[in-house]
Amino acid sequence: MTVPLYKYTLGFIECKETDTILFLNREKPPHMGKWNGVGGKLEPGESSLECIIRETKEETGLVIDNYISRGVLRWFNKEEDLGGVYLFTGSVSKEVCNNYKTQSTREGILEFKKRQWVLHPQNVGVVDNIKMIYEEMEQANEHNVFVAQYDGLTFLKGYKLK
Repeated sequence: MTVPLYKYTLGFIECKETDTILFLNREKPPHMGKWNGVGGKLEPGESSLECIIRETKEETGLVIDNYISRGVLRWFNKEEDLGGVYLFTGSVSKEVCNNYKTQSTREGILEFKKRQWVLHPQNVGVVDNIKMIYEEMEQANEHNVFVAQYDGLTFLKGYKLK
């Protein structure tokens, strides 16, 4: 097993039939009070895929066995490299989505949100780097790299590097 380059995973669970995505309104920093995907920190010896499956079950109660690696998202504050996160997308059926009840957990509030709402340009409630890369990420593979540039806490831009 290779040693992971990054410490974290981030996953987005979609329901194609309802055009919704499961989001977490974060209880704690970073991005406290904003909607984000689910995920967390890799444990020793754990692959990024094993981590996102485990974290998803712990945070949502869902077992997602169809996650697809979408590369990594790297963060920079001015020129300082702040690390990165492994990106994944997975999906659930309409039945699972319709039966999933909004929950409040120690991580925050989990809710399926309409895709149009998530990506709306005037929506300031979603983590800004996610809004900038989400549509490209859906077509990405494990080799893609996305970059989010900040100046302090101010998001400057996000883009696909490769």
